[in-house]
Amino acid sequence: MVPRPDLGARLRTIRLFFAMAGIGISVWAITVPYTKIRFGLDDGTLGLMLLAGGSGGIACMPAAGWAVGRYGSRAVLLVVGLLFGVLLPVLSLVPSPADFTIMLFLYGGLFGAVDVAMNAQAAVIERQSGRLQMSGFHACYSIGSLGVALASFVLLKLGLGYVAVAVIDAAVILLILTQIGFLAPRAEDAPPAGPRFAWPDRAAFVLGLCCFVCFMTEGAATDWSTIFLRFSRGMPVASAALGYAAFAVAMAVTRLAGDRVAMRLGKAAVMRLGCAAALAGFGLVIFVPSGIAGIAGFGLVGFGTGNIAPLVLSAAARVQGVPAVMGMGYAGFLIGPVVIGAVANGLGLGSALGLDAMLLGCVIFAARAVV
Repeated sequence: MVPRPDLGARLRTIRLFFAMAGIGISVWAITVPYTKIRFGLDDGTLGLMLLAGGSGGIACMPAAGWAVGRYGSRAVLLVVGLLFGVLLPVLSLVPSPADFTIMLFLYGGLFGAVDVAMNAQAAVIERQSGRLQMSGFHACYSIGSLGVALASFVLLKLGLGYVAVAVIDAAVILLILTQIGFLAPRAEDAPPAGPRFAWPDRAAFVLGLCCFVCFMTEGAATDWSTIFLRFSRGMPVASAALGYAAFAVAMAVTRLAGDRVAMRLGKAAVMRLGCAAALAGFGLVIFVPSGIAGIAGFGLVGFGTGNIAPLVLSAAARVQGVPAVMGMGYAGFLIGPVVIGAVANGLGLGSALGLDAMLLGCVIFAARAVV
């Protein structure tokens, strides 16, 4: 395949858009504690409100898939990206918990639509390049999230308010949107990336289950790693937070090299090896009674799972199943941590994380689905 003259610009631009999505999720992460303090919410009420974000994403993904097929991923990305950027500061300004819940549902829906359009566009550019690119794209998402988290921490320590930080990050998102013209137009992305309203076929369903488990694992690490290390391993809160940091950094690093490794070893092999590494990480977390081992274990889980979602989404684009697969993934991210909490309440958090590990082990047997 002969590279297009503008392919380099398209590659750079889609990486910027993945970083933009990472910015959006990172700003949301700092909005949660701010909202809890501002409204004086207890954990139970906040947890119920947070369901609105994931629910919005799941609800809007089928419509986003239809819109991508009808208008093209570039047009959808522009429209929902603008709304997404504008809504970010609004989350910090709404006057009541009820208004916040409504805005969070809209935010989740817009984020889900951005995710669908962005991955559909990425699949087109990956195909045009003639080589695997998806893991590198998702690495930019992780890098954008980590970079903005660090920058926000510095700005807040310097005395800037939450609303001001959200406004700055929204401005960055809107600035990235000015590069939309470098992406592939509808004429190029409509045939392979035009999913409509439809039940997923067998191939998309298997990929969706893999995505469900992968996103469930990410949600478990996000919501429960610090709690596990604090209360099950007796670490101070500041040290316990290193568990999620290790997970996130390892995931970003492995995605940077993921495409090259997959081209050399094969997609299915990378998926199997990743699951095996993540299972070893869970083994360290659950069975070694040491905080340091737990941090290393969560890092190994991030290292192992980092390339699974990019491989699954790349395969989903080939069967025109991106919205269905991502919808199942969002369901895993939304429902998984809740299930883990329920199991932990009866059997302990270690057993609940073991359930996640067992499901991840099943993904090994579905690795051929990404070929």
